[in-house]
Amino acid sequence: MYSLRVEEEGMREPHWHPQTAEMGYVNKGRARMSILDPDGSVDTYTLAPGDMYFIPKAYPHQIEVLDGEDIHFLIFFDMPSPLDIGYRTSATALSREVMAATFGIREGMLPPFPRTVADPLLVKKINPLDPRQMRDCERQKRAGIWLSIERHLALGTLMEAISS
Repeated sequence: MYSLRVEEEGMREPHWHPQTAEMGYVNKGRARMSILDPDGSVDTYTLAPGDMYFIPKAYPHQIEVLDGEDIHFLIFFDMPSPLDIGYRTSATALSREVMAATFGIREGMLPPFPRTVADPLLVKKINPLDPRQMRDCERQKRAGIWLSIERHLALGTLMEAISS
C-alpha cells in the first residue's frame, strides 16, 4: 500500500504502470482523475472522500486536486514496486526528431523539453509559463487575502461587541 498526498495546487503527473493495475481509496479531498482507454477515449471522474477507483494495467492516467484542498489517497498494487513511466520522462527520452515526426511538425516548432532522468511524481497544476494561468492564480490569491482580511475585521468587530 502507498499513501499519496497531493497539495492544493498539485497533480500526479500523467503516467502508466506497464506491469500492474492500480486500485485506490480517497481518504481526503476532491480530485479529478482522467484515464486514457486503448480506443483513444478519455474517461474522467470526480473523486471524493470514501470513493474507490480501479485503473487496469498499462492505462495512462493522471490525478489533479479540485477545490484547493490537499488530497490523500491510499493506493494498492498487485506487486511490491509498481514501476511507473511518466509522460515527462517519455518525452525527454526520445529524440527531438522522433517527437517532431510523431506530432507531424517541424523539429524547430517543439518547445525545449527539460531533460528528466526520473519522473517527478508530483507536479504543480499551474503552469508557470502560461501567463493566463498565473493571472488567474494571482487573482485567486488576492481574493483569498481580502477574504482573510474581511474575516479578521469581522472577528475584531465581533470581539469588540462581546467585550462591551
